[in-house]
Amino acid sequence: MISNPELIHYACIAKQTTILAQHNTTNDPKIESLASQCIEQTPPNHSLFSHTHNNRTFTFLIDYPFTFFAIFNNLTLKSETLAFLNAVKTASRTALDRQIQASGDLHPMCFQLQFDSIIKETLNFGSELTGNSSNSIVIDRDCGNPRGKRPSTVPLLGKPLEGLKKKKRVVGSDLEGKDGNLENKVEVSDSEVNVCNRDLKGMVNDHRQKAKHIWKKHVWVVLLLDLFVCAVLFVIWLWVCSGFKCMAY
Repeated sequence: MISNPELIHYACIAKQTTILAQHNTTNDPKIESLASQCIEQTPPNHSLFSHTHNNRTFTFLIDYPFTFFAIFNNLTLKSETLAFLNAVKTASRTALDRQIQASGDLHPMCFQLQFDSIIKETLNFGSELTGNSSNSIVIDRDCGNPRGKRPSTVPLLGKPLEGLKKKKRVVGSDLEGKDGNLENKVEVSDSEVNVCNRDLKGMVNDHRQKAKHIWKKHVWVVLLLDLFVCAVLFVIWLWVCSGFKCMAY
């Protein structure tokens, strides 16, 4: 799961082109416009699609008719982005299906209240996993003692671990010094919206062109096979009839 929630700039759930709920950590309304245009350009015939542009990664997790979309900082690992979107999808699908059965339809931002709690629970779960991974290892020094004293808890590497923690703090402080607060650094300009939208359109068109080319290739292969079979049958007919003598009867 994502270790730093600030790496998630934006996340939303959409049914086709209708955004049902969203999570914006940048406080920038332009990123919502960018996300809306990305949702409109959701690649067809895909279950997963990812594109990186200008230090941001745009990831689509498609479970028709719903699209789970997020914009991450490009420092986010791909495994973390997929784990986050899969967790959101798993937590949302049951509630979405239940709401469809209850109301019969979904309108814009109708799932916002549930989505806020889902995002909060998902991020809390990720932080718990990160915290558990750094716990100490429990070693039972008296496993052979019949009295059974309490097991003692010791760090895996002892004191050197403290040095590693200090190094991590230094690296983290340097990163903050260079980049500042990730939340405040995210700005979306109109030109970036147009460029990203153009890139997505270009990639979708490339996929369509490749699919069209493969389809044409398959059609030509089938036609050539049919022509070959017809030619073989015609030769057999000529051999059986000794030419065109059969047509004389």
